[in-house]
Amino acid sequence: MRSSEEASRGTELLSPAGDFDTALAAFDAGADAVYCGLADFSARAFAKNFTPDELRDLMRVAHEHSRKVYVTFNTLVEEEELPRAAEALSLLESLEVDGVIVQDIGVARLCARHFPRLALHASTQLVAHNLEGVLALKELGFRRVVLARELTLEEVSSIAKRCGVEIECFIHGALCYSLSGLCLFSAMEKSRSGNRGRCAYCCRLPFDGVYPFSMKDLRLGEDARLLAQAGVASLKIEGRMKSALYVASVVKRYREILDGAPQTLTDADLETVFSRRTTPLYLHGERDDVIEPEALGHLGTPIGEVKRVTKDREGRRWIRFHASRALERHDGLQFLSPGGGKPLGFGVGEMRKALSRSVVFKAAAGDDVEVLLPDSVPPGALAGGETVYLSMSNEVKRRVPPPSYRPGDYPGIKPLAVELRLEPEAVEARAHDARGLGGTVCTRRELPLASARERVASKAAAERAFSRLGGTDWHLESLALEDSHGLFAPASVLNDLRRELVRLLDDAAERERLERLDAIDFTMPPPPHAAAGPARRRLRLASADDTVPTGVWDETIVCIGDTVPDNPDTRLRYALPVFTHERDYPRLRTAVKRLIRLGCRRFEVADLAGLRLVASLGVDDVSADWTLYAANTQALAALAERGVSRFVASPESSGRNIAALAASGWNVEFLEEQSTPLFISLHRPAVAPEAPPARDGADTGILRAGELVCFRRGPLWITTRLQPRYFDLPNGVSSRRDLSWAPPPSLPPSLPLSIEKRR
Repeated sequence: MRSSEEASRGTELLSPAGDFDTALAAFDAGADAVYCGLADFSARAFAKNFTPDELRDLMRVAHEHSRKVYVTFNTLVEEEELPRAAEALSLLESLEVDGVIVQDIGVARLCARHFPRLALHASTQLVAHNLEGVLALKELGFRRVVLARELTLEEVSSIAKRCGVEIECFIHGALCYSLSGLCLFSAMEKSRSGNRGRCAYCCRLPFDGVYPFSMKDLRLGEDARLLAQAGVASLKIEGRMKSALYVASVVKRYREILDGAPQTLTDADLETVFSRRTTPLYLHGERDDVIEPEALGHLGTPIGEVKRVTKDREGRRWIRFHASRALERHDGLQFLSPGGGKPLGFGVGEMRKALSRSVVFKAAAGDDVEVLLPDSVPPGALAGGETVYLSMSNEVKRRVPPPSYRPGDYPGIKPLAVELRLEPEAVEARAHDARGLGGTVCTRRELPLASARERVASKAAAERAFSRLGGTDWHLESLALEDSHGLFAPASVLNDLRRELVRLLDDAAERERLERLDAIDFTMPPPPHAAAGPARRRLRLASADDTVPTGVWDETIVCIGDTVPDNPDTRLRYALPVFTHERDYPRLRTAVKRLIRLGCRRFEVADLAGLRLVASLGVDDVSADWTLYAANTQALAALAERGVSRFVASPESSGRNIAALAASGWNVEFLEEQSTPLFISLHRPAVAPEAPPARDGADTGILRAGELVCFRRGPLWITTRLQPRYFDLPNGVSSRRDLSWAPPPSLPPSLPLSIEKRR
């Protein structure tokens, strides 16, 4: 058995890279791999991201140092975007990226059928939170699955040991309040879909001076080793919007932890680069302190407490404090504002030892220092007793210097095999990809050749000429020289032949790429079991006990948990939950089996785990709720191939996409009414200080936040609007009235746990 240090060293450390410089900094600091995005189809559309040429350069750097590059393709793709998505996937395959991180199962289907050299990684946006879900993704062709962040170490370990694919887990960085992929707040309230890469970070919004949905940052620190020991293949740092300094500092910190190396960076050092309050989240079990309701943004690491504010003879103000760590001019200081909100901060201009008038550039840890307050700090803002936070340390920055980069230092990643033949009146060169990809190209120059003085020198000259492949995708793997006459070819001729071979190979590869793109048929006709019929209206309820509203309903769907009624109505369709803990899955399986045994044969699934479950039990009448995000006909086909016959469009679909799906011939239905769940979360929102905390999962209270209401349903907290939404639909389509996410029917006359929205 491997030791804990051996297990940690064998686990990939995966870093974010919002741009080229950040990727270099991550590699320099010890990352085994980076993940980055192109301008389109990336969940961080507002990051700088990469151009194709930058990504090509990054692949050279990575492969020269045996590192890897994964590209995020982790947004939902609408029907009209499929050709553009295929073009981007084709480019990524040609650049030979080491994997693509995917949310849309339609994109996964495109990759599996048309771009098989792309390794598929399932994004955390796919909400894989139990073994059944991971196995379903494996069957869809994913080689790696990024688990939902809300799992415990025990759950992660259980899944990793039994799933048969690589598991990736987050260890550090910002957290979403909602389950990733199940957040509609930004799309529905700000018209900026988080599932389409344009999140407006609504969970960071203030309500009456507090931030009820604002999560602390994840920081596992030394506990990252536990995930490595549990069989996790890749440990992931969040932060494609962060600076190169932040990324390099965090990577270096975890590199030292995983390697068991002496620590040159501490958590306190990281806090000088960027810091929110932190949490291990659920690694060691569920907890109720994962939200930070009082402060947002970077604060720093505490280094002292203001003893007093003094004035000198010129009337300038100075703060005096005992510095627990070294301080120097141009470092940054911050203080919590008395009324909350954005911290008060400024840079260290003039500094002196306490009781001294001599200005110093540096102060040692343990010194009593005085720092000049700039005029921008209002009188009375600091009076004594405030904690001093070091928000930027030049000394820490010097420990993580930026790396240097010269393009000529890094050869192309494609291995070139060359066969050179010298004849008395001609030179002929053939070349191919040494891995056997593609065909062979040939070029020839007719010219008389003189005898070589030395055969060895002739071979060396040829190798020099064909090794000059800088700026191309190639490096010379081998050169075979056929020279029975002992001839010499001028370097200028060999250089021309090299350039021509590369051009021919690249042109052939591009022609093949375009031919494969042209051959893709993006119009997916539905199979008979999933073809649209006459328009129907369906009703979805939270439970069979709900009151059925008046109207003509072609079918009624009721949601189940892990228990079922003694005498279920076999005319109903039963909907499985969108989230089931690994520990609870056996009970859900038993409940579904019991329904089937009692004659129920129609089910609706909300995630891939549920789809795999009902399929394994022989159910052949399956509908897919909107949480499976069938946003295009490729995704519809992927679900239909697993037995789904009816699909619900997401409430965040654009009008153009609704029209495209309505005209596709597939059996898609659209919401006409829904209390749209803006957040679906395992976390109880933070509330006013007088509100009691949740305990042991027993909290069923209702929380009010302005026009929003938050309530408990099973293991989840649902945030929605008090009033339902109504959707405009094309004529003649199947539609649904979904009451399953609605608040409890009778709200208390006064909600004691009230947070009113700040105006």
